[in-house]
Amino acid sequence: MAVPIAPLRTRGRGAPLSWLIVRYFAYTVLGIGAAWAASFAAFSAACNAGMVYPASWGPAHMDEVAAALRDEGAFDAGALPTAYRYALVSDDGTVLDTDLTGEQLERARELARAEYAESDGTASELEQIGGGGGVTYGTVALADGTVCVLRCEYLPQFISRELAESLPNPQNLMLAAGCAGSVAATALVARRASRMISRSLAPLSAAAEKVGAQQLDFCVGTTGVREVNEVLAAMDRMRASLAESLEARYRAERRQRDQVAALAHDLKTPLTVVRANTEFLEDELSGDAGLDGPARAELACAARDGAEASERLDAYVRLLIETSRGEAPSERRTVRLGSLLDALAADARALASARGLELAVDADPQAIGAHASLDAEAVTRAAMNLVANAVDHAAGAVRISLGVEPARGDGEPGGRVRIAVADDGKGFSPAALEHGCERFYTDDAARRGGAGAHYGIGLAMAAETARAHGGAVELESIVDGNGRVAGARASLLLPLAERAGGDGAEPDPAGPVSRTRERSAKP
Repeated sequence: MAVPIAPLRTRGRGAPLSWLIVRYFAYTVLGIGAAWAASFAAFSAACNAGMVYPASWGPAHMDEVAAALRDEGAFDAGALPTAYRYALVSDDGTVLDTDLTGEQLERARELARAEYAESDGTASELEQIGGGGGVTYGTVALADGTVCVLRCEYLPQFISRELAESLPNPQNLMLAAGCAGSVAATALVARRASRMISRSLAPLSAAAEKVGAQQLDFCVGTTGVREVNEVLAAMDRMRASLAESLEARYRAERRQRDQVAALAHDLKTPLTVVRANTEFLEDELSGDAGLDGPARAELACAARDGAEASERLDAYVRLLIETSRGEAPSERRTVRLGSLLDALAADARALASARGLELAVDADPQAIGAHASLDAEAVTRAAMNLVANAVDHAAGAVRISLGVEPARGDGEPGGRVRIAVADDGKGFSPAALEHGCERFYTDDAARRGGAGAHYGIGLAMAAETARAHGGAVELESIVDGNGRVAGARASLLLPLAERAGGDGAEPDPAGPVSRTRERSAKP
């Protein structure tokens, strides 16, 4: 089924990214301005409500405060407005009461001594002296003969003494509120901008995820940003191109080339049997018309092998047709390994006899009664690929063995079955041991010159069948006691069913009955 391709749309619309940057920059400036305006408005409201002295209140009302101190007769620090700090000094320079410290107190004592030097010890008018940096000092001689030095700064202050002692200066509070409001406004604008960018990039992210998953039947979305829309348009074109490419690949390569090539390769085995047995019948019949009983039995056996191979060839052809239509069946069921070995041995003996080779079959008694869940037809074809490879390179004998290996604790709860096919040929070269199961690999110098042409498909298809069942194919060279290569072994490893034996296992039809016959090797 073809992958639907959504029509491409024009994507030049949307606001340019530069305009969005300017817009959110303007939002930031307006937000900061609003924060400072609100902070100043709150400060002004506090001043108008009588909660805060303005910054100029201290210097402007110092004469009034001094006059009130002279009239009271006795100094009362609690009666001083919070805009002032003070120092009460006696005529001998002793500080009687103060809330000044350090240099400020020393400055107040100097001013008090100067006031004593100029006055006659009676109450006098206030004398204001600038202290620099917005600081103003004032000295006034009181009726009791002491001098009070007042100090104020050009700063606002809370009228309430409790607030003045527990809170920072109102001007500092205004500055802190303005800074906090600026930070909050910037954060809000940044959050809004990030959400807008996330929404704009969401179609791009969604399209990338769908393309990565090869889900190409969708329409790429749009955003309000022109540059992002241009990227989305490019991704839409890429999606359409990729959809066409995948469509061609899936239809032309994966389903047809791989499967059809594999099945076509499997036709070699029955064709070899048919051809060899036909040649044998022709040679025997033409050489001697008067055949004895054993010779006729051998000819009959060869004819049966040819008939069985022809039937299998017909089945392969049907499967080839179904695969070309995309209807290749794959059915797994619980199979007894003994039946599977019988079917494999019958086909392998026919092939070995056609080449004049000896075939030995042995099996672990435990393996014969074990069960495995697999596609019996596919596994038989995979094993026959190993047999065909061994027959092509054997010097005189091929051996098939069936065994069961215990679980290794790495995901194989029931262990695994090993179907090994060995020959007495020249063994595998180091390159073949590494790349022998790769598709179309044929550069095997150690086994070159064997019978039949090789296309690098048989071992690769066997490995693919093994992987589909959760198993693998292992290649190794056989070494004798003297360290010489004495042949090759290819093993098909498949996981066993978790339960062995016949309890609840689906019955499988008995495989073909194995037949053994002797035939002299042709020169």
